[in-house]
Amino acid sequence: MARKVDISANPGKPQTQTEQNGTLKFVLAGTLVTVAVALGLMGWNTHIKEDQQLLQLVQRDALLAGERLNRNVERVIDRLDRELRDGTRLARIDRAYVGVDALMDLSQAKASNDAGVAALADTASTLIAQDRRLRLLNDGRMMLVHVPANGNAIIATVAAERWIPAPASGDRLGIYGSSTASLGDRSVLAPSSENLRTGSGFRYDGITKRSATACVGIGKAEFSLCVSRASPLLTTETGIDLLLYFLLLAAPTLAITGLYSTIGRNQTELPKRASASETGADKKSVGAATVHAGIGTWSLQPDTGQVVVDSQGARVLGMNSHGEMMSSDMMSHVYAAHRDAFEAALASARSGVPFSSVFATSMSGGENWVEARGSLVYGQDTAMPAIMGVFFDVTGTIRAQERQKTAEARLRNAIEGFPCPFALWDRNRRLAYWNKSFEATFGLGEILRPGTSHETVMVARSGNIISEKANADDSGISLLGMRNGDWIKLIERPIPSGGMISFGLDVTSDVKAEEELNRQRKKLKTLVQELEVSEGRNAELARKYNEEKAKAERSADSKSAFLANMSHELRTPLNAINGFSEILVNEMYGPLGHKRYREYVRDILTSGQHLLDMINDILDIAKIEAGKMTIDPKPIDLVDPVDAAVRMIRRKAEDKGVTMSLQAENGLPEVDADHRAVRQMVLNLLSNAIKFTDDGGRIMVAVQRRDDFVRVAVRDTGVGIPKEHLPRLAQPFEQVSETRDRNYEGTGLGLALTKSFAEMHGGRFAIASEVGKGTMVSFFLPISKDAARSDRNVA
Repeated sequence: MARKVDISANPGKPQTQTEQNGTLKFVLAGTLVTVAVALGLMGWNTHIKEDQQLLQLVQRDALLAGERLNRNVERVIDRLDRELRDGTRLARIDRAYVGVDALMDLSQAKASNDAGVAALADTASTLIAQDRRLRLLNDGRMMLVHVPANGNAIIATVAAERWIPAPASGDRLGIYGSSTASLGDRSVLAPSSENLRTGSGFRYDGITKRSATACVGIGKAEFSLCVSRASPLLTTETGIDLLLYFLLLAAPTLAITGLYSTIGRNQTELPKRASASETGADKKSVGAATVHAGIGTWSLQPDTGQVVVDSQGARVLGMNSHGEMMSSDMMSHVYAAHRDAFEAALASARSGVPFSSVFATSMSGGENWVEARGSLVYGQDTAMPAIMGVFFDVTGTIRAQERQKTAEARLRNAIEGFPCPFALWDRNRRLAYWNKSFEATFGLGEILRPGTSHETVMVARSGNIISEKANADDSGISLLGMRNGDWIKLIERPIPSGGMISFGLDVTSDVKAEEELNRQRKKLKTLVQELEVSEGRNAELARKYNEEKAKAERSADSKSAFLANMSHELRTPLNAINGFSEILVNEMYGPLGHKRYREYVRDILTSGQHLLDMINDILDIAKIEAGKMTIDPKPIDLVDPVDAAVRMIRRKAEDKGVTMSLQAENGLPEVDADHRAVRQMVLNLLSNAIKFTDDGGRIMVAVQRRDDFVRVAVRDTGVGIPKEHLPRLAQPFEQVSETRDRNYEGTGLGLALTKSFAEMHGGRFAIASEVGKGTMVSFFLPISKDAARSDRNVA
């Protein structure tokens, strides 16, 4: 008889059998509820962790996509600035090299008559005012606004697909701002407004359809970049989880159900009858459980090869009938490639070892999978043992494992193809996985193997590192300088499973650019210091220059005063000498007597006149240099003063045997000129021409129109002047003594005065000469604005 347990609430009063049964039922019901709740919480906890892991993976992919977009933008800005620094005009910059479809100047876009371009310029101005640079346009293009260091702002547009990395298979990548764009699998649910606000989360559409979303912000952009991935609630994996949950819950349920049935039975029945009743109930419960759980039972007699398969087992194997059959019949429903393994498992069971074998069914063509479990069992009514076990369908589990392996293979291929170093560490900070770039970058070929500690790898990599700088704001980021000159930004982050990932980014170009910037800053600082020193020197030089200038001005004033005084002091006696000598030459008061007296007096008169002319020339040059020389220009016929000068000096030319002629064009216009100054200029040129022209030579004076000027040219057939001496002839007191073996009388002021007078009239002066053939000296005076005079002929 069964022992009675005292579980009464009142120890003073024994419980009746009914009370004991009620208490036991209450305890069993509570146990069942507790087990069900515990299993449900375990399943829910697992589901929550899987969702968190999924969101973290999506967040990682979103960060990588955002980083790729940022790098594309920075590369465009860097190449654009480089082209502008090299002096390339915006219209000639290669768009393909920069990485954009179109470039335009903001100021030109604002002034455009195209309404679309003007609207684009307004949008760009708004972005600049908001300190932003990226915007997604309504037509799906991306717009970048860049303000270079020097020059106007630049608008660049490009198709969004060129800057946004292609999403992984089954993912949906979207840009959400004032406009939206989407790439990838459109069947995946787009993020909800709550997802965009919080940056991550799930979106549901009905009971089964769901997506996981993670969003990241882009630097100075008015939009967010989001990655969405399908995450349905009801999948094969969740179905298997639910099945396992019900199976786990079914065992205690069946047990408790059996106990409930047992408690209600009559305790006074015979043990044999009670035992038989309990056995029947157990068989009935197990049968019900296997049917509901989709589990089939089978048994095999090793000595005869007979197999008994129940109806559920036959359905699992894809058999048309159940019951007794030969083992070969059962084996024929096992996929041919898996039969040997199943037979080997059955053989191992004959030695008393429990077995488990997974195989595909031949009826499904290898698509449906079944797991067989069993062991050797000795019966009570027979001496021969039998192999008994169960069949249950594990197709969903096998498919899930295959998908997991495929996903792991894809992840490994992605990590292996990642051009930067990557390593995965377990919760004990021991190496679990790494890619070839991690091995090659740090030169760790001999040290890397699964299980290597993080400290060992850190020590081993130091041989290839010459510099390491920790980030002050983030201890998980460090900047590594490699021996080959590269710079790697190493980032280490924990993962939810308790491990850690390490990945590096090549920032060599950024570091070198920063170093170059620092060098330029130091160079600029040095230049500023040198400029400050130079400014001090310039100030000192300016002071000395002002002092010397003041001295020069005082000296010039003194020279002018001296020349003025000398002109008065010299002219007074010269006038007397010239006047008295002229009386003596003309013998106004009687003959002088001896002819030598007349020659001496003529020489005195000539010398005095020459000295007076020289003094006048010197005074004119002094006045011009002091800015005190004045002329009185009036509209005149230029032929008149030229003709007067020719007539005045014609006798001197005839005395030397030189022929002189004047030629003037008909209808010459009037010029604004001073009549006396023009006559003086022509006299100076004719005197030089007579001086350097031998007996029998010719002097031609021409007056001609040249564009807006009238030219007066004096040409002789004299000795000529070497070309190397021409530039200095128009300077005061300059003479060319090398033209003959002797020097000619004169001060060298005639050409200088002529050039100065021409420039005072707004004209110009020119000399052309060839040794042995003669010289031509010309001056040009501007034509008056008045009407041209009528034609004339001058003999």
